[in-house]
Parts: sequence; C-alpha cells; structure tokens
Amino acid sequence: MTVFSILRRIVLAALVGFAAGGACADDDKLYEGLLLPDDFAGPVAVTVELRDLRGVLVGRVKAGSPLSSVAPVSAGTMSGDKCDFSVTFAGGTTLRFTGTCQTAMFEGKYAQPGRRDPASRGTFRLMRKEPEKDDDGLASRSASISTTSLTDCISANHRCLTACPQGDYNAEFLCANRCRSKYKSCKKSVQQ
Repeated sequence: MTVFSILRRIVLAALVGFAAGGACADDDKLYEGLLLPDDFAGPVAVTVELRDLRGVLVGRVKAGSPLSSVAPVSAGTMSGDKCDFSVTFAGGTTLRFTGTCQTAMFEGKYAQPGRRDPASRGTFRLMRKEPEKDDDGLASRSASISTTSLTDCISANHRCLTACPQGDYNAEFLCANRCRSKYKSCKKSVQQ
C-alpha cells in the first residue's frame, strides 16, 4: 500500500463521516432588514432566506421598492460564517451580497457587479427572524429548498459549479473537485 492510497482512504473516511454528520443539520436561515445605498437614496426593505448545502448557498431574496420582486439565489457559497451570493431580480438587476451570516444577524456589503456609482452599492444589516406560516409564503416555500431529493443535489451542484472562478486552471480544478465531493455526499445522504 502506498502513502497516496492510505491518504486517499483517510480523506474518504473523513468525507463519509462529514456527510453523515451534516445530513441532519437544519441550516435554514431567515433574515429581515434594510439595504442602505451609499448614495443615501433611501433604504430598501429586504427578506433573505438561505440554506447551506455543505458550503453552497441556496434560497431566495425578496426586495421592496424599487426592486419589488422575489428572486432565487443564483450562485452562493458559505465558508464558516462568511456568506457570498448573487441574486438576479426580474428587471435584470443583479446584486451581490458579501458578509457575515451569524446566528442572530447577517451584515455586510452589497453591490451591482459592473457598476461603480454610489447608487449601485451599499451596506446591510439584517436580523434573524423565525419563519412564520403567513410570512408572504416564504416559510411555506422552504420545503422547495429541502435536500430530500436528487434534484436538489443536482441544483446545488450546478450553483456550486457556476460559482467557481474562471481563468485560473488550478482554482477551477480545485473548485470543481470540491463541488463534486459535495454532490456525492449530498447524493449519498439522499439515497440513505
């Protein structure tokens, strides 16, 4: 037996243990608060629903006027308590949220990629909210984010792969391998 095969078995055993331990965790998070643009135009009410699928964020964002729509998280990652995700609303406006998503609060910065004017960026501080049954349907839709089907695993894998960096072969390779291992552990937890 070579050193490489021993290391591979150790890593595989650790991944299986991680998948079995993380499969039952309830990682739904619902935050409410305001987006505060840097141009002082006026706050935008926002509700953010997130679920961590082993490092890949899925969910949806509901924004008030002037966006006035609900949109799914198109690409997102979570590393520890650092969250980074993008949302594209119906009017074509894309917002990228980057911040710290803790148990009681989610705070950080948002920006519209490709724009540099003060109206396209700002800060947010969202407080954790417990889901209610009549909260504009967000709580009732949380079942659609469930990890109980293979389709959810495939969707999470797709989001993970689209969030991978482009241009640097090594970074792409590492990210794709991480996505593949997350997909395999998700698929295994569904089959059990």
